[in-house]
Amino acid sequence: MAKRFYVSNDIASADTLSSDFYTDQDVFELSKEAIFAGSWQLICQKQSLKNKTQFPFLYLNGFMNEPLVLVLQDGDIDCLSNVCTHRAHIICLDESNKSLLRCRYHGRTFTLDGKMKSMPGFDGVKNFPSKQDNLEKIPTLFWKDFIFVSLKSSINIQPVLNDIEHRLKGYEFDKLILDNSQSRSYIIDSNWALYCENYLEEFHIPFVHRGLTQDINMADYKTLLLENSVLQTATCSNSKDAIQLDADATDGNQKMYAYYYWIFPNLMINFYAWGISINIIEPLSINKTRIKYLTYTLPHINIHASDGADVSTVEFEDQEVVQSVQKGIKSRYYKMGRYSVKYETGVHHFHKLISGLM
Repeated sequence: MAKRFYVSNDIASADTLSSDFYTDQDVFELSKEAIFAGSWQLICQKQSLKNKTQFPFLYLNGFMNEPLVLVLQDGDIDCLSNVCTHRAHIICLDESNKSLLRCRYHGRTFTLDGKMKSMPGFDGVKNFPSKQDNLEKIPTLFWKDFIFVSLKSSINIQPVLNDIEHRLKGYEFDKLILDNSQSRSYIIDSNWALYCENYLEEFHIPFVHRGLTQDINMADYKTLLLENSVLQTATCSNSKDAIQLDADATDGNQKMYAYYYWIFPNLMINFYAWGISINIIEPLSINKTRIKYLTYTLPHINIHASDGADVSTVEFEDQEVVQSVQKGIKSRYYKMGRYSVKYETGVHHFHKLISGLM
């Protein structure tokens, strides 16, 4: 199929994605298969599965709504389709510690590795059971304590995970604790991609995040383009805000304020001295997006070390400008824009990845 969108490799001459990417319902529907089916979605932590053998969820709830279930057996975690191979009833409705998956509709059972085990009333059925009667196994990826799932696994994110391992050598990942009091879920009136674009450039920081400019050195702000990802780094004005890393880490001799990792298409992992914040950007409609904001803290460091760069303040400032862009992107007088060669390489990289798929 011919690609609908084109973005030049040369940022100096390139136009941005055209406005119909953000406003055309057909494009939005096409993005499900073209972009998100092959992506890796962060589902939960392994510790969420403690004392459970079955953990049902929807892949991109409210958008793709694919019923899946994480299963735990003999210490191994797999992901299976949660749709019965008999008549498409949802099998697992609630978290449990049961040793079999059993459909409540007609009683078909499956082992935790997805193989059909029994089915009442099927005496005399020829060529039964066959492979098609088993549950489909879904690709999974494990990093630290996090579980990722992909429907097609066509987007490679291992290089960026390796980069995090090397660049943040010495970071105390094993001490991170989910802080539910600092975690939030927001619904904003914006296309999902506009939120990502805002994240991917520092151009707006002096204009939108005045508090943040007091804590980071804008002159040292860097953007690195990685495979299916972007890294932005900032050094800090005050050494008390510096991330503690091993001396032989990539930036071990610098006062690093933050590492902002974006992983295509919709995941942001932000590293600070106090811990990490994760933004999962979930499309709900062409002009509505859910932002899952997860906060993991290190127990010995105060998350409120700096009022000016309070992450909640920055989040609300970003939401305000992104929702304003959503109003403008529909204008008959706007078709596409241009890129700042100095400040918008991350946005250009994002658009190139999209135009390569659609």
